[in-house]
Amino acid sequence: MKFQNVHISHQDEDKEKLLPNDKDVEKADESPSSSRPSFVFKCYVIASMTFIWTAYTLTIKYTRSTVNPDMMYSSTSVVLCAEILKLVITFAMFYKECNFDSRQFSEQVSKYYINAPRELAKMSVPSFAYALQNNLDFVGLSNLDAGLYQVTTQLKVVSTAFFMMLFLGRKFSTRRWMAITLLMFGVAFVQMNNVSASEANTKRETAENYIVGLSAVLATCVTAGFAGVYFEKMLKDGGSTPFWIRNMQMYSCGVISASIACLTDFSRISDKGFFFGYTDKVWAVVILLGVGGLYISLVMRYLDNLYKSMASAVSIILVVVLSMLIFPDIFIGMYFVLGTICVVLAVLLYNSVNE
Repeated sequence: MKFQNVHISHQDEDKEKLLPNDKDVEKADESPSSSRPSFVFKCYVIASMTFIWTAYTLTIKYTRSTVNPDMMYSSTSVVLCAEILKLVITFAMFYKECNFDSRQFSEQVSKYYINAPRELAKMSVPSFAYALQNNLDFVGLSNLDAGLYQVTTQLKVVSTAFFMMLFLGRKFSTRRWMAITLLMFGVAFVQMNNVSASEANTKRETAENYIVGLSAVLATCVTAGFAGVYFEKMLKDGGSTPFWIRNMQMYSCGVISASIACLTDFSRISDKGFFFGYTDKVWAVVILLGVGGLYISLVMRYLDNLYKSMASAVSIILVVVLSMLIFPDIFIGMYFVLGTICVVLAVLLYNSVNE
């Protein structure tokens, strides 16, 4: 992967391709033989999500580890830009869903969005959680190598299981508890690899802080599990609010929460400027983060966690392989390989059981 060739114009063109068109969604919802999505649609989503997550992880790591600290961009401003992008895309997608009928669009937005403050308040909960998660992502990737970050974040399966039991009253089979246990061992192996790498490279100078990075990732797992379960419940509660309106509600709150987060960098932003340090690669992060957030909504609405986990598992492998090619100082030992295998198997095993 060559980040030097990333251009804003190319990312703008790819933005439309990353989201499924209405025909794909119709095929997913209106299959004559089954209510399940078509095989082509599933493959499309898995491939697209794998690309988005892999590119997002590596691009953040690249921009945070290769730039002089004095020229570093503000991560909070990136999250705000991504939230604005999500909101703009959701308005555009809903306008398209209304067949570009301005009257129908304005009536629906007025009914379900402007005049529904209670529903907006409900969606503020996962919105603030996702905004916090996005900012924690930058902290984690700034202090951990990309492979360790990607594998450790799979602990969100554990937090998701906990919140599903707590809020949805779900019960898990023995096979799923085995998967959760296997996942915990996998993460432990990855952490052992990190310790071995530190001992083998005592002279290596690095700005990475293992404790800070790991703490950020653990916090990310908790917020991701909570927000995911809450958002899934809101999307599948049988309400009359249109899908894209639900996203408008959440991302409107996301813009607010991201703006508040920018206040923590107010002195730096006011001194150097909001877009200080932005390059084509940073804009790529914005677009990947924006489109990736929308894809989470699409998966929860049209697919299930099995396909999301497949994409995550493939993304882990790609991140590890590409990290060795892009970052020459990345150490991959047997513990890391074993841990990665355990995590991949755990994720697949966890989702192999029918609800």
